[in-house]
Amino acid sequence: MEKRITVLEVLVQQHTKSIDRLDRSITELRSDMDRRFSEVNRTQQDFRADVDRKFVWVIGMQFTSLIAVLGAIAKLANLF
Repeated sequence: MEKRITVLEVLVQQHTKSIDRLDRSITELRSDMDRRFSEVNRTQQDFRADVDRKFVWVIGMQFTSLIAVLGAIAKLANLF
């Protein structure tokens, strides 16, 4: 009977160690995924800021071109 109990205790200890290793692995995986998602999120935010800045420049150039064309038309029509 003592031998069986000893064998069971050893098995339980092995299973406990395996579960602890799995728990640590899952924790490391989770932290690694969090770090990578943070990097992706930061990259996406940088990209959006860049696109927003370029959009403002494009709208500004279009508005400036419109004013220049209206000025040229007004000059041709001798309005000024």
